[in-house]
Amino acid sequence: MKRLMLVWVMILCLLLLGGMAETETPDTFMDYSTNPGAYEVSEDELLAVAVAENPDWGIVDSGLHWSGQYQNQLACWFEAVMVRIEDCTLQRKTLSVLINPLKQGEPVPWDVTVWAPITMTEEAADFLLEMYPEDWFTDELGYFLEPGMMPEDILPGCAQFLLEEGETWDVLFAYPQTLAGIVMNASGQKCVRIVQWNGTAYERAVSSRFFETEHRFSINGYESYDDVVTIACGAYDPRFELQDDGRWLFTGIADSDWPLYGVFDGYVTDASFGGCYDSNDVFHYGVPTFELDLTKADILAIPDFIRNVVPLLDSSAFACVRTDHTPMLDSPGGEPVAACFARLTGRILQRENGYVCLQIGKEKTGLTGWFAENDLAFGADIEDVRCGFPAHSKEDCRSGYLRGVLRGTEQLTPEDVLLPVWLVGRLPDGGWLVQVSNDYIFTAPEDAFREIDSARAIWADFEAEYDRFEQEMLEWAEGPDGTWVVSSDL
Repeated sequence: MKRLMLVWVMILCLLLLGGMAETETPDTFMDYSTNPGAYEVSEDELLAVAVAENPDWGIVDSGLHWSGQYQNQLACWFEAVMVRIEDCTLQRKTLSVLINPLKQGEPVPWDVTVWAPITMTEEAADFLLEMYPEDWFTDELGYFLEPGMMPEDILPGCAQFLLEEGETWDVLFAYPQTLAGIVMNASGQKCVRIVQWNGTAYERAVSSRFFETEHRFSINGYESYDDVVTIACGAYDPRFELQDDGRWLFTGIADSDWPLYGVFDGYVTDASFGGCYDSNDVFHYGVPTFELDLTKADILAIPDFIRNVVPLLDSSAFACVRTDHTPMLDSPGGEPVAACFARLTGRILQRENGYVCLQIGKEKTGLTGWFAENDLAFGADIEDVRCGFPAHSKEDCRSGYLRGVLRGTEQLTPEDVLLPVWLVGRLPDGGWLVQVSNDYIFTAPEDAFREIDSARAIWADFEAEYDRFEQEMLEWAEGPDGTWVVSSDL
C-alpha cells in the first residue's frame, strides 16, 4: 500500500512540475486566490445583499471558493446556503455568483439552486424554529438529518409520506432533485428509500430490500448527489445511478479507499488506477449475472474486488481478436478494411460460413466488421488474450487535439470525447482505426499519433504493483466493531 501511494505521489508531483514549467502563469493568478480584497465587491457586501433580498430566509453557510479561470485570473465564486421553514416544510436554496466581473452598484446576477423540500410534522417544525438555522443539519455535499446531529424528536417527523407503519428514518439526505435515506422497520432491518423531486411534486419512489446489518448501513454523502446514491455498508460502498426509465442500477464501487470498478453496458472495468489510455486489459467484457436493480439487489453481497466480479459475467455474446494484425473484412471472406490488434472486442451479431460479424462500439457510433472464426477468442477466453493496442502520447488524448485529427467528430459534443483512446487497427492507407470511450470508432491519418510504443510494456509495472496492493488488502478485514484488523487476528 505504501509503495503504491509513493508511486502516485511521485507521478502527481511530476505532472504538477511539468504543468508549471509549460504554463505561463499570469501575475494576478496567485494574487486573486490569496487576496479576496482585490475584488471590487467584497464577500461581506455580497452576503449583505443575499440577506436583504431574502429576508425570510436564514443563512446556514457562506464563503468564497476558486474554480476555473476568468480571463487572466482564477475564477472566484461566492456562495450562500439559505434555509427556512414554511407550511411545515424545510426548504433550502443556494445562491452563487462569479465575483471577478462584479461592479459596485450593479445588481447581483445570482445563480439560484432550489433543493428538494422536506415535509415535516407541526411538532418537528416548531422544534426547529426554536433553533438557529445553522444548527438544523450537518452539511456534506447534500444536507442530511440523523440522530445525534439533531434532536431525536425531529427526524421521525420528517417526510412521513414515504414511511409505512412501523418504519422510521435512520438517516435522511436531501439534494436538489432527490430525497434519499435509510429506513428502519420495527424488526431493526434497514433499507434504502429514494424519491425524485420534479420541482413541484415528488414522484417515482423506490425502495431496496430490507437487510439485517451488523455494521454500518447508511448513505455516503460525499459520493452521492441527485442521480447517484452511494450506500455505505461495511468495507466498500456500492454506487447506484438513476436511469432514464426511473430505475436505480448498480454501476460500481465508489469508496476511494477500496479498489474501484465500474459496471457499464457490456463490460466491467477496473478503475483502481484511474483508467488506462492505451490498453483494454482492465476491461472485462460481459453482462453481470447478479442483480443490478436497487429494488431487487442483494446490496450486502455485491462483489468487492474486480477479480470476484469477472467470474459472474456472462460473456457468451462477446468475442475478441486473438492476435495482432488480424484482418477485419467487409463481408464473409471479403476484402480487408483494417488490420486489427489483439483484444479488440465486440458483440457477436452474426455467424456465417466460418466468419463472425462483430459490433465494435455502440450501434450508432461504432462499426461492424467480419472476422474469420479461427482469428477470434470467445466468451471467457477473452480474459486470456493480452491487449496489443499501440501506446501513444497521453497528450494525444486531449479533446481539442482529437477533434483535429479524427475524421467524423462532428457528431460529438465536448463531453463525448473522453478517455480511453485506443489505436485498435491500421487502415490499408497506413492510417489508424481509433476507438474512443469504448463506444465510438473513428479513423485518423498515419501521422496523427506520437510516441508509439507497446502498451504491454508500459502497463506491466502498474499491473504488478496492483497485484501486490490487492494481496495486501486481502490481509485485512472488518472486525465485529467495524474497525479494520489483520485477518489472522479474527
